[in-house]
Amino acid sequence: MNFFRKLLGLGPKELVNVRPRANPSQTKRKESIVDVSDIEHRKIYPTVLSQKTKSFDLVNELVAIMHEREGLFAPIAIGHVMVDEKDVEDGEPAIYQVRTSNKNEEDYKELRLTGEINLDALEIPFIDWNYSDNKLNFQVLSCAISQFSSEKILSKKHLQEAHKKLGVDELLVSIPRKGLIFVCSKNISDEDFGDFLNMHSGIVLQENEALEFLCEDLFVVKNGEIENIVGVPQLSEMLKEKR
Repeated sequence: MNFFRKLLGLGPKELVNVRPRANPSQTKRKESIVDVSDIEHRKIYPTVLSQKTKSFDLVNELVAIMHEREGLFAPIAIGHVMVDEKDVEDGEPAIYQVRTSNKNEEDYKELRLTGEINLDALEIPFIDWNYSDNKLNFQVLSCAISQFSSEKILSKKHLQEAHKKLGVDELLVSIPRKGLIFVCSKNISDEDFGDFLNMHSGIVLQENEALEFLCEDLFVVKNGEIENIVGVPQLSEMLKEKR
C-alpha cells in the first residue's frame, strides 16, 4: 500500500472500515443455471460482474458490456440472475444464473426490461459511511453488503436517491468488489479525491475470497446515469501483475 500511495500521490490515511457491516439476509448463489425459457413469473435481476468472474459461466453467453477500455484488467458485463424464494438454503432464497437461449437477443431484451423494474423496486437504502477512523471532510454513501448492492449503479432510481442525499448533480461511484458500492460528490477537493481513491484502491487490491473483484475504475454519474469514467490504469497494471 505504501508503494501504491507514492505511485498515485495519495495521502497517508490508513483504511479501517473498508466495508459496511454485512447484511444478515444476504442471499447465496447456487452453482446452478436456468434457461430463460424456464423463468416465467420468477424474480429476475441484472447482475454486474467482471468477465474474469469465477462465479458465473460466461462461455457463449449473451451479455451486455457495461464498461471496457484499453488496458482494463477485465471488461464489466451485465448478466441476469433469478431469485427463487421457494428454493431456500440456510433460510435464504437461492440465486441462479440465467442463460439466454441460442443467443436470442429478444430473450435478452425481455430479461433486461424485467430486471430493471425489479432492481428499481428493491429496498437497499443508501447510508452515510465513514471508512476511516478519522472524520472525513466529505460525505460518502454506501449500503449493507448484499447480492444486488453493486447493481444500484444500473438503476437511475437508486442513483437519484444518492443525488438527493448528497445534494449534488454529479456523483463519483466505486464498485470495487461484488456486493459493495461507495458514492460521493464528484466535486470534492483533490485531497479528498485522493482519499476516496485510496479507499477504492485498497479494496480492489485486497485479498478477499468472500467478495469477488469487480472494477478498478470509477464512474461519473449525472442525472442518475453513467456519463463518464475515471480510469485508473495504475490499478489495472498492478492487477495484471498480481494475476
